[in-house]
Amino acid sequence: MQKHQPRTVVVRVHPHAWRWRVGGAAIALLFIFGAGYLVGASRSDDVPFFNSPEERLRNEVAQLTVERDADQLTLRTLKSTLAEQASEISEMRDMLALYRGVMLPEETGDVVVLRASATDYDPLTQSLRVVTIVHRGASDYSKYEGKLSISVEGRLTEQPYTIDLSSLDTATESGVFPIQFQYLQRVQVAVSLPAGFVPEIVVSSVTMDKPVKAALARRDAVELLISTEGGLKGAEGNASDNNER
Repeated sequence: MQKHQPRTVVVRVHPHAWRWRVGGAAIALLFIFGAGYLVGASRSDDVPFFNSPEERLRNEVAQLTVERDADQLTLRTLKSTLAEQASEISEMRDMLALYRGVMLPEETGDVVVLRASATDYDPLTQSLRVVTIVHRGASDYSKYEGKLSISVEGRLTEQPYTIDLSSLDTATESGVFPIQFQYLQRVQVAVSLPAGFVPEIVVSSVTMDKPVKAALARRDAVELLISTEGGLKGAEGNASDNNER
Protein backbone atom coordinates (compact mmCIF):
# COMPACT_ATOMS: atom_id res chain seq x y z
CA MET A 1 0.00 0.00 0.00
CA GLN A 2 1.40 3.29 -1.09
CA LYS A 3 1.78 5.99 1.52
CA HIS A 4 0.30 9.46 1.03
CA GLN A 5 2.75 12.12 0.15
CA PRO A 6 2.56 15.31 2.20
CA ARG A 7 1.30 18.37 0.28
CA THR A 8 2.31 21.92 0.76
CA VAL A 9 -0.36 24.64 0.21
CA VAL A 10 0.93 28.02 -0.75
CA VAL A 11 -1.41 30.98 -0.01
CA ARG A 12 -0.64 34.31 -1.52
CA VAL A 13 -1.67 37.22 0.71
CA HIS A 14 -1.94 40.66 -0.83
CA PRO A 15 0.10 43.14 1.15
CA HIS A 16 -2.92 45.55 1.47
CA ALA A 17 -5.63 42.95 2.20
CA TRP A 18 -5.80 43.88 5.90
CA ARG A 19 -6.57 47.43 4.95
CA TRP A 20 -9.48 46.30 2.82
CA ARG A 21 -10.87 44.21 5.65
CA VAL A 22 -10.59 47.10 8.12
CA GLY A 23 -12.22 49.49 5.63
CA GLY A 24 -15.09 47.10 4.95
CA ALA A 25 -15.68 46.62 8.66
CA ALA A 26 -15.69 50.40 9.21
CA ILE A 27 -18.18 50.93 6.39
CA ALA A 28 -20.43 48.23 7.81
CA LEU A 29 -20.34 49.82 11.28
CA LEU A 30 -21.13 53.25 9.85
CA PHE A 31 -24.07 51.83 7.92
CA ILE A 32 -25.41 50.08 11.03
CA PHE A 33 -25.05 53.22 13.19
CA GLY A 34 -26.61 55.42 10.49
CA ALA A 35 -29.59 53.12 10.08
CA GLY A 36 -30.10 52.97 13.83
CA TYR A 37 -29.93 56.78 14.12
CA LEU A 38 -32.51 57.27 11.38
CA VAL A 39 -34.86 54.71 12.89
CA GLY A 40 -34.52 56.35 16.29
CA ALA A 41 -35.05 59.82 14.84
CA SER A 42 -38.29 58.75 13.20
CA ARG A 43 -39.66 57.37 16.48
CA SER A 44 -38.38 59.89 18.99
CA ASP A 45 -39.34 63.51 19.49
CA ASP A 46 -36.21 64.40 21.41
CA VAL A 47 -33.54 63.86 18.78
CA PRO A 48 -31.02 66.70 19.00
CA PHE A 49 -30.70 69.24 16.19
CA PHE A 50 -33.60 67.90 14.15
CA ASN A 51 -36.28 68.04 16.88
CA SER A 52 -35.00 70.51 19.41
CA PRO A 53 -37.62 72.39 21.51
CA GLU A 54 -36.92 75.60 19.61
CA GLU A 55 -37.32 73.89 16.26
CA ARG A 56 -40.59 72.26 17.31
CA LEU A 57 -41.89 75.59 18.57
CA ARG A 58 -41.06 77.29 15.28
CA ASN A 59 -42.82 74.53 13.36
CA GLU A 60 -45.91 74.80 15.56
CA VAL A 61 -46.02 78.58 15.16
CA ALA A 62 -45.68 78.27 11.39
CA GLN A 63 -48.46 75.67 11.29
CA LEU A 64 -50.75 77.82 13.43
CA THR A 65 -50.06 80.82 11.21
CA VAL A 66 -51.02 78.87 8.10
CA GLU A 67 -54.21 77.62 9.77
CA ARG A 68 -55.09 81.15 10.95
CA ASP A 69 -54.65 82.59 7.46
CA ALA A 70 -56.79 79.82 6.00
CA ASP A 71 -59.51 80.41 8.61
CA GLN A 72 -59.52 84.16 7.94
CA LEU A 73 -59.79 83.60 4.19
CA THR A 74 -62.65 81.16 4.73
CA LEU A 75 -64.40 83.63 7.05
CA ARG A 76 -64.07 86.49 4.57
CA THR A 77 -65.39 84.32 1.77
CA LEU A 78 -68.29 83.16 3.92
CA LYS A 79 -69.19 86.73 4.92
CA SER A 80 -69.09 87.85 1.30
CA THR A 81 -71.27 84.94 0.23
CA LEU A 82 -73.78 85.58 3.01
CA ALA A 83 -73.93 89.29 2.13
CA GLU A 84 -74.57 88.48 -1.52
CA GLN A 85 -77.25 85.96 -0.59
CA ALA A 86 -78.89 88.43 1.80
CA SER A 87 -78.95 91.06 -0.96
CA GLU A 88 -80.43 88.59 -3.42
CA ILE A 89 -83.07 87.51 -0.90
CA SER A 90 -83.97 91.14 -0.22
CA GLU A 91 -84.30 91.81 -3.94
CA MET A 92 -86.50 88.74 -4.35
CA ARG A 93 -88.73 89.86 -1.47
CA ASP A 94 -89.06 93.32 -3.00
CA MET A 95 -89.82 91.78 -6.37
CA LEU A 96 -92.48 89.51 -4.87
CA ALA A 97 -94.00 92.44 -2.97
CA LEU A 98 -94.15 94.47 -6.17
CA TYR A 99 -95.77 91.72 -8.22
CA ARG A 100 -98.15 90.94 -5.38
CA GLY A 101 -99.19 94.59 -5.49
CA VAL A 102 -99.61 94.38 -9.25
CA MET A 103 -101.63 91.17 -9.29
CA LEU A 104 -103.58 91.92 -6.09
CA PRO A 105 -103.66 95.71 -5.80
CA GLU A 106 -105.27 97.41 -2.86
CA GLU A 107 -108.69 98.99 -3.18
CA THR A 108 -107.63 102.64 -3.40
CA GLY A 109 -110.06 103.72 -6.08
CA ASP A 110 -107.24 104.73 -8.44
CA VAL A 111 -107.11 103.33 -11.94
CA VAL A 112 -103.32 103.00 -11.64
CA VAL A 113 -100.76 102.95 -8.84
CA LEU A 114 -97.73 105.24 -9.02
CA ARG A 115 -94.86 103.79 -7.01
CA ALA A 116 -92.27 105.86 -5.20
CA SER A 117 -89.31 106.71 -7.41
CA ALA A 118 -85.99 105.00 -6.69
CA THR A 119 -83.08 107.43 -7.01
CA ASP A 120 -79.34 107.06 -7.39
CA TYR A 121 -77.57 110.42 -7.13
CA ASP A 122 -73.79 110.79 -7.41
CA PRO A 123 -72.70 114.31 -6.36
CA LEU A 124 -69.18 113.75 -7.69
CA THR A 125 -70.28 113.28 -11.28
CA GLN A 126 -73.61 115.14 -10.94
CA SER A 127 -75.37 112.10 -12.38
CA LEU A 128 -78.90 111.15 -11.39
CA ARG A 129 -80.82 107.97 -12.14
CA VAL A 130 -84.54 107.81 -11.44
CA VAL A 131 -86.66 104.66 -11.74
CA THR A 132 -90.44 104.97 -11.59
CA ILE A 133 -92.95 102.12 -11.79
CA VAL A 134 -96.60 102.48 -12.75
CA HIS A 135 -98.94 99.50 -12.50
CA ARG A 136 -102.64 98.80 -12.70
CA GLY A 137 -105.02 99.45 -9.84
CA ALA A 138 -107.79 97.27 -8.49
CA SER A 139 -109.84 97.56 -11.69
CA ASP A 140 -109.07 94.88 -14.25
CA TYR A 141 -108.63 96.54 -17.62
CA SER A 142 -106.85 94.95 -20.56
CA LYS A 143 -104.90 98.03 -21.60
CA TYR A 144 -103.60 101.20 -19.98
CA GLU A 145 -102.30 104.23 -21.88
CA GLY A 146 -101.09 107.60 -20.71
CA LYS A 147 -98.13 109.88 -20.11
CA LEU A 148 -95.58 110.20 -17.32
CA SER A 149 -93.58 113.30 -16.46
CA ILE A 150 -90.71 113.45 -13.98
CA SER A 151 -89.12 116.59 -12.60
CA VAL A 152 -86.58 117.30 -9.87
CA GLU A 153 -86.78 120.12 -7.37
CA GLY A 154 -83.64 121.36 -5.67
CA ARG A 155 -81.35 124.31 -5.22
CA LEU A 156 -78.99 126.03 -7.63
CA THR A 157 -76.69 128.70 -6.18
CA GLU A 158 -78.79 128.61 -3.01
CA GLN A 159 -81.97 129.38 -4.95
CA PRO A 160 -84.95 127.04 -5.57
CA TYR A 161 -84.69 125.42 -8.97
CA THR A 162 -86.74 122.82 -10.87
CA ILE A 163 -85.52 120.63 -13.73
CA ASP A 164 -87.77 118.66 -16.07
CA LEU A 165 -85.90 115.39 -16.60
CA SER A 166 -87.57 114.79 -19.94
CA SER A 167 -85.82 117.92 -21.24
CA LEU A 168 -82.44 116.41 -20.31
CA ASP A 169 -83.20 112.93 -21.62
CA THR A 170 -82.07 112.72 -25.24
CA ALA A 171 -84.38 109.75 -25.88
CA THR A 172 -87.48 111.85 -25.18
CA GLU A 173 -88.69 114.38 -27.73
CA SER A 174 -92.27 115.10 -26.62
CA GLY A 175 -91.38 116.34 -23.12
CA VAL A 176 -93.16 113.39 -21.46
CA PHE A 177 -92.65 109.64 -21.22
CA PRO A 178 -95.43 107.70 -22.97
CA ILE A 179 -96.68 104.65 -21.08
CA GLN A 180 -98.65 101.70 -22.39
CA PHE A 181 -99.04 98.45 -20.47
CA GLN A 182 -101.37 95.72 -19.30
CA TYR A 183 -99.91 95.09 -15.84
CA LEU A 184 -97.02 97.48 -15.21
CA GLN A 185 -94.42 99.68 -16.83
CA ARG A 186 -91.00 100.71 -15.58
CA VAL A 187 -89.53 104.04 -16.67
CA GLN A 188 -85.84 104.74 -16.09
CA VAL A 189 -84.17 108.11 -16.62
CA ALA A 190 -80.40 108.71 -16.37
CA VAL A 191 -79.24 112.30 -16.80
CA SER A 192 -76.36 114.63 -15.99
CA LEU A 193 -77.45 117.52 -13.80
CA PRO A 194 -76.19 121.10 -14.19
CA ALA A 195 -73.10 121.96 -12.17
CA GLY A 196 -73.98 123.27 -8.73
CA PHE A 197 -77.52 121.88 -8.73
CA VAL A 198 -78.44 119.87 -5.63
CA PRO A 199 -81.53 117.65 -6.14
CA GLU A 200 -83.93 117.28 -3.23
CA ILE A 201 -87.36 116.12 -4.42
CA VAL A 202 -88.48 113.95 -7.36
CA VAL A 203 -91.96 114.85 -8.59
CA SER A 204 -93.68 112.13 -10.64
CA SER A 205 -96.95 112.85 -12.46
CA VAL A 206 -98.98 110.40 -14.52
CA THR A 207 -101.91 111.30 -16.75
CA MET A 208 -104.02 108.39 -17.98
CA ASP A 209 -105.95 108.54 -21.26
CA LYS A 210 -107.19 104.95 -21.32
CA PRO A 211 -109.17 103.14 -20.06
CA VAL A 212 -110.41 106.24 -18.24
CA LYS A 213 -109.17 109.77 -17.74
CA ALA A 214 -107.20 110.10 -14.52
CA ALA A 215 -104.27 112.01 -13.05
CA LEU A 216 -101.96 111.08 -10.22
CA ALA A 217 -98.80 112.62 -8.79
CA ARG A 218 -96.39 112.09 -5.92
CA ARG A 219 -93.28 113.67 -4.38
CA ASP A 220 -90.33 111.61 -3.11
CA ALA A 221 -87.06 112.65 -1.53
CA VAL A 222 -83.79 112.12 -3.41
CA GLU A 223 -81.46 109.89 -1.45
CA LEU A 224 -77.78 109.11 -1.79
CA LEU A 225 -78.09 105.41 -2.37
CA ILE A 226 -77.12 102.75 -4.88
CA SER A 227 -80.21 101.38 -6.50
CA THR A 228 -80.61 97.68 -7.06
CA GLU A 229 -81.00 96.38 -10.59
CA GLY A 230 -84.48 97.28 -11.63
CA GLY A 231 -84.81 99.98 -9.01
CA LEU A 232 -87.23 97.92 -6.94
CA LYS A 233 -85.43 98.14 -3.66
CA GLY A 234 -85.43 101.91 -3.63
CA ALA A 235 -89.02 102.02 -4.82
CA GLU A 236 -90.20 99.89 -1.96
CA GLY A 237 -87.99 101.56 0.61
CA ASN A 238 -89.14 105.07 -0.30
CA ALA A 239 -92.81 104.22 -0.68
CA SER A 240 -95.15 106.56 1.09
CA ASP A 241 -98.70 107.82 0.94
CA ASN A 242 -97.55 111.19 -0.34
CA ASN A 243 -99.85 111.04 -3.38
CA GLU A 244 -101.46 114.02 -5.04
CA ARG A 245 -104.65 113.66 -7.03
